[in-house]
Amino acid sequence: MNTITNPVETGEDFRALLKQLTQHLEGPGANPPDVDDLLLRWAAALPDHAPDPGWTGLAGQLLDAITAPSAGHAAPAPMDTEPPVSTPGDLQALLRALAADYAHDRNQQENKKARGLWANDGGSWAHSSLASFLESWNAWLGSTLGRPPRFPGTPPIEPVTWTSIAQQLGTARVYE
Repeated sequence: MNTITNPVETGEDFRALLKQLTQHLEGPGANPPDVDDLLLRWAAALPDHAPDPGWTGLAGQLLDAITAPSAGHAAPAPMDTEPPVSTPGDLQALLRALAADYAHDRNQQENKKARGLWANDGGSWAHSSLASFLESWNAWLGSTLGRPPRFPGTPPIEPVTWTSIAQQLGTARVYE
């Protein structure tokens, strides 16, 4: 990851970082973590209290999580609703819940395949790899940045707050 040195100050800079990470994680010899492992790493690295991170802080968090030692796989558990997020502690809880939901989805897909059932629908997660998750996050940001929220009551993406990070992750989870 030390090949990524461009500063991240804007949403477009963050999109460029996501694109670089996707290419790196799909490259020869890459051994990317599973999505649940990354989410658990991220949760472990977050402080309990901190100001809103902005694009620079979000990029730093993501890079720290990718380069952190493995946290392993999450214990599978479905997530019925995403918990509200307004603090780093809330985001930690969401990251752990998303990791467990990803692990649950992975297990369901593996069980379908083991029983000879069709399992190419992707399950409740639109992505089975970290690279495809980051690619979709980038694509969604590309369709969202600089535009007003699409639905009433939806918080804006910018400035980047703990709440908008949660929104980005929740949407990237299902965006194709």
